[in-house]
Amino acid sequence: MVDWRRAAALFVLFSAAVEVVESESKYWSAYPQQRQDVLNGHSLNGQYREFAKSEDAGLFTEIFNLATKAVIHANASCGEDGPESYCKLVEHVYMRMPQCDVCDQNLVEKSHPIQNAIDGTNRWWQSPSLSKGLHNEWITITLDLRQHYQVAYVIVKSAIAPRPGTWVLERSLDNVEYKPWQYFVTEDLECMRYFGIPATTGVPRFKTDDEVICTSFFSKLDPIENGEVHTSLVNGRPGITGPSEALQNFTRARYVRLRLQKLRTLNADLMIISRRVNTTSRIDQSVTRRYFYAIKDISIGGQCICYGHAERCPSDPVTGQLRCECRHNTCGESCDRCCPLFNQLPWRQGTNTENNVCQG
Repeated sequence: MVDWRRAAALFVLFSAAVEVVESESKYWSAYPQQRQDVLNGHSLNGQYREFAKSEDAGLFTEIFNLATKAVIHANASCGEDGPESYCKLVEHVYMRMPQCDVCDQNLVEKSHPIQNAIDGTNRWWQSPSLSKGLHNEWITITLDLRQHYQVAYVIVKSAIAPRPGTWVLERSLDNVEYKPWQYFVTEDLECMRYFGIPATTGVPRFKTDDEVICTSFFSKLDPIENGEVHTSLVNGRPGITGPSEALQNFTRARYVRLRLQKLRTLNADLMIISRRVNTTSRIDQSVTRRYFYAIKDISIGGQCICYGHAERCPSDPVTGQLRCECRHNTCGESCDRCCPLFNQLPWRQGTNTENNVCQG
């Protein structure tokens, strides 16, 4: 179980609270070291002692970047079928000299595989451009975290292209049934048109712990490069102080999926790019080779599920899985039961205010 107050405090520095900052660049410049620590997978718990719990509170493991050890897959990447030419949109927008290159998965220096999105470097993943077919707007990226975790936030950073326009951030426990965490659209009207819910503007005000919102805030064309998307799954939720069972279920996941559905394009280019065209013969490649997805980092902040009865979850030397070091006389992979001879009271999970130690 996540120490939700700590998780919420951690994400405050990384959320896109429009009431606090005027722009993303100004936002990040205020916290350069904390930002880099999260992207590198380092824990930040020690930096927030002011959010300490009561002395009788449960124990909670550190929040860290789950993506660094994930298995990641994308259903398409540029250069998989041979060399592919592309140009950066920035030269078209700012009237600069053309900035074009070639993507080729057979050349290390020219390849952009999906693994680049979680390796902690400045290398990036890149999708095929629309010049290879308009179906390349529909790209799916899946991360297998390899076990269940409680997820507090997701940060996606674009590279040499704008942030995705319309897409869905999803979760799953079994890689079969996926449920949405949040919807993203290029304009507010699309929330109702595509997903059947009204758009959320400004700082979200959640009515329930499992409410799914839709926003256009992170799909703006500016910045053209290196834009970031911040999604908190716990901030502002009514059950964060418990936490409630609904919030725990909402944030529990093994698989995280980014289902990209529409690129962010210039309005002038919409007259040239017809999304009803199903063949490449009628596509103006001088325009469409500028449109592709490019992601340099995906960070997923979360922690082991130990139900408030462990401070550490080291890696098992045999399986590589993270295992809770149970305390409070609890046993099991997730400290989810009282140990033998400590069953005087029924097992209860530790919370932000009570440790609920098993009694002998």
